Amino acid sequence: MLNLLACELFGREMEIDASKVDWHRVLAEANRHVLTAFLYPGLRRLNGVPEEILSRARNAAMLSAARMEESLRVQDGVLELMRSRGIPCAVLKGFSAACRYPHPELRVPGDVDLLVGNENLERACAALEQVGYRRDHETEMHVNFVGSGGLSLEVHRSASVFPNTEKGRAAGAYMEQALRHTEPVKLHGYAIPVLAVPHQLVSLLAHMERHMGQAGIGLRQICDWAVAVQARRAQIGEDELQALERCGLLPFAQVITKLCERYLGLPPLAWAQDAPDALADAVMNDVLTSGNFHAQGRERNISSVMIDRAGENGARSWVVRNYVRYVQRRVRQNYRWAKSRLWIPLFCAYFPLQWALRVLRGKRKRVKISQAVHEAHARERLLRSLKLYQ
Repeated sequence: MLNLLACELFGREMEIDASKVDWHRVLAEANRHVLTAFLYPGLRRLNGVPEEILSRARNAAMLSAARMEESLRVQDGVLELMRSRGIPCAVLKGFSAACRYPHPELRVPGDVDLLVGNENLERACAALEQVGYRRDHETEMHVNFVGSGGLSLEVHRSASVFPNTEKGRAAGAYMEQALRHTEPVKLHGYAIPVLAVPHQLVSLLAHMERHMGQAGIGLRQICDWAVAVQARRAQIGEDELQALERCGLLPFAQVITKLCERYLGLPPLAWAQDAPDALADAVMNDVLTSGNFHAQGRERNISSVMIDRAGENGARSWVVRNYVRYVQRRVRQNYRWAKSRLWIPLFCAYFPLQWALRVLRGKRKRVKISQAVHEAHARERLLRSLKLYQ
């Protein structure tokens, strides 16, 4: 699978004996990472790939292309709405990443992510509701809408939620200026405003590290980074690297870039060569274990609420304290009426009881808490080795 991806992304020659490959397992793994469409160009060039496998990959590519065209049309309507209301905005992730791929139509779109900033959030939301979008839910970072065709649209007040550390606050302040630094790109004839370098790099890194500290990320997000740094190779100079350093994300950028070089065929970049190979391998193992957000094991879901991803709780971590901090954030976000601190102990007990009740009803599967705690410790050690926001 990685060989095929390297061929598609960077034209690396494949060394695959198709007759010795369990192609059903390859496609199953690609499906976990929503990358099956990317395999189709390489599979076409290989001799001996079963027609059934080629047909499945071809169907995935065709579905991806059709979905992209429809999503682009809907996104263009939203962008025109924002322009008509005088609301500055930029597309995050999704299509801002897809435009860097050799075959953008193979990058399966998820939802549409639109950064409008906190000061324009309510105006943007009101405009969307006026044209028929339905407000679904809200998080600390964005408001989610559902359109008539079922497409999910996330309207962001910020590009990410940054930790409460010195460099985390610096990264947040830096990204508050992101909409002042945008540029237009073209994708299949559509004009798309995207963040300029290095704000886009910070946005992609923050997206990856946030999900690594939660349920995990998949290979698709790693591929997004690989094609972004390759496309911006000539533009990533000393000023851009210093910006990543000020935001506390340069070591992470170096590790992810080294990972892309080792596994996806990204041509080497001098500024990433100091990253340890072993650390890049460890992150890759975590990525392959995670799948694409939702594909991870049950214990991983539970372990994510016990992790201090960026040292917010100090040098010494404790899973119970991390869990309490998670509850505080969740209550602040979803139960705004619970303003007193006295609610926190009640919710600390309520959430596990709620989970246990869902297990008894068959809506959740059983979880080994001891295994989840062990995984939380292991994953936090990995995250701390990445020196996030330090």
